[in-house]
Amino acid sequence: MPDPSPLSVLHGLRTALEGARGVRGPEDLAPVLDDIAQAIAGALGYATVAIHLHRPRFDDFEVATVAGGHAAQAALEGKVSTWAAWAPFLTPAFERRGAHHVPAGAVAATAPGLPTHAPARPPAAAPGGWDPADLLVVVLRHANGDVLGILGVDEPAGGRRPGDDAIDDLVTLAHTAALAVEHAREGRRAAAHRKALQRLMAVSARATDRRARGGVLDDVCTGIRDAAGFAKVAVLLAESSGLLCPAATTGWAEHDPVFAGLTFTLAQLHAAFQPANERHGCHLLDHEDARALLEHRLPAGRTGRGGHGPYAWDRHWLFVPLQGPVAEPRGVIWADDPVDRLLPGAEQLQTLRLMADHAARALGAEAHPGMTGAGADHDPLTGLANRSTLSGRLRHALQRTKRSPGTVAVLFIDLDNFKRINDTLGHSAGDELLRMTASRIDHALRPGDTVARFGGDEFVAVCEDVDGAEKAMEVAERLRAILAEPVPLASGVAQVTASIGVALPDRADRSAEMLLQAADRAMYEAKAAGRDAARLGSPGTGWP
Repeated sequence: MPDPSPLSVLHGLRTALEGARGVRGPEDLAPVLDDIAQAIAGALGYATVAIHLHRPRFDDFEVATVAGGHAAQAALEGKVSTWAAWAPFLTPAFERRGAHHVPAGAVAATAPGLPTHAPARPPAAAPGGWDPADLLVVVLRHANGDVLGILGVDEPAGGRRPGDDAIDDLVTLAHTAALAVEHAREGRRAAAHRKALQRLMAVSARATDRRARGGVLDDVCTGIRDAAGFAKVAVLLAESSGLLCPAATTGWAEHDPVFAGLTFTLAQLHAAFQPANERHGCHLLDHEDARALLEHRLPAGRTGRGGHGPYAWDRHWLFVPLQGPVAEPRGVIWADDPVDRLLPGAEQLQTLRLMADHAARALGAEAHPGMTGAGADHDPLTGLANRSTLSGRLRHALQRTKRSPGTVAVLFIDLDNFKRINDTLGHSAGDELLRMTASRIDHALRPGDTVARFGGDEFVAVCEDVDGAEKAMEVAERLRAILAEPVPLASGVAQVTASIGVALPDRADRSAEMLLQAADRAMYEAKAAGRDAARLGSPGTGWP
C-alpha cells in the first residue's frame, strides 16, 4: 500500500491522542475508541479497523468497536475470542516492528472462534498485494506489560501490504488506543479509591461514637460491599462452642442455608491460614486448597458470580481476621461474590483490612470500654504492614536465605519535602498522598514482597529471592520513577520525589535490625546527594 502522507498521519495521531487523554473513566471509553478507530482508518487508509478489548474476568477478548462498512460491523461487533484462537498468529515468527503480520496461508487454518471479516474480493495479483485472508494486528499493552487488547486492520488502500513506515505509523496510533484503555481503568480505580475513603471515614466515625457503635458491623458489611465491590459480606463471630455464626450480613439473608453449613470453628479456620495465602492481612484461598485445609467442612450450595483465567474469581474464599490490639480474635469477615468477577487487588484488600480493623475495634470496645486502638499488625492509615510486622517478616526472610540461593533486600523509602504538601494542600491531602504512595509502592512490587509504613512519610519494602545488589537497585530505581509521577488528589495535584536506601546482607549473621539501619543510612546518603535518588548501603558505607 502507498505510505500515507505525513500530514494525514500527524492529524490522525493528534486526534487519537486528544481522545485518549480525555478519558477519565470507563464511561468515556467507547466513544473515544470509536474516534481512534476512525482516525486510524482515515489517516492510514484501512477500510476496516477493529479493537478487541481484553476482559480479565474471563481472560478473553471482545470486539468493542469497528470502523468499517456494515458487513464488517455485522461480522465483528460484540464477537468474543479466546487466547487459544489468537495464539497461532501472535508468535515471534510473525512479529514485525511491534505488529504481527500473518500472510494468507501462513497458518494452516483460522482457529475456531476467531472473529474475522474477509471481503469478497480476490487477492491483488501484483507482488506484495494484500490478500483478504492476511491478518495484521497490534497487541495493546499497559505500561507494565499487561495485555489490554488487540487492534486489527484490513483492506488497505491501494490493495498492497504495508511497508515498514506504514507499520510504524500503525503501531504508534495503536498505542493511543492502549493509552485510552489504561486511562479508563485508572479512572475506575481512582473512583473506587475515593468511594472507599468515603465509606471508611463514615464507618470510622461510627466506630468511635459509643452511641452508634451497635450498628458498626452492619456498616462494615455494607461498606465492603460498596467500597470493595463484594455483593455478599458477612461478619462471622465465634459462639461459645467455637463455631462461627453470622453477626451481620449483606447480600445474604441472616438465616441463609449457607451459614448452616459452616461447620468449622474459629480455631480451625485460623489454622488453615498460611503465609502463602496472606496479603495485606487478608487470606485468599482457592476452592480446592480451602477444602483440603478445612477437611471438607465448607458449606455446600454456595452460588455467585465467577470468571475464568488467572485473574478471575472462581469459587475462591476470602477471610479477614477480626484481630483486636490486645484481645484474642473473635471472628472473621467473609467476603464473597465480587461484582467484577475478578480476584481482589491490593487496594480492595487494604480496604477490607481497614474495615476489619474498625469491626475489631468496635468489638474490642464492648469488651474493653474506652479502648479504640488500631489493629496490631497494620498501619491504620494505609492498610500496609506496620513496623513490628515488617521486622518479624524480615527476620523470617533472613532465615530463609540460609536455605535458598536468593537473598533479601531492604528498601528504605522517604518522601522528599512531604511537609510542603501538608502546608500547601492541608493535612487531609497529606494523608491521601500517603495512601496513594502506599498503593503505588505495593503495586510496583511482587505479591510475596512486604511493604510497611514506618511512620510519617517513611516506608520500607522487604524484597525476597533477589538475585543481588544490581537487581535490588533496579527495583529501587523503578520505585523512584513511579513515586515521582504526579498524584491526583481531591484538593489538587501533588508531586513529590523519594530518596531510597537499599541494603542486602553481606554475610549470614546480619540481623534484621542491622539491615534496617544500613538501609536507613543509605537513604540519608541519597538525600545528601540531592534527593530523588537511590543509594546502596555496603559494609564499608553505612553498615552499623
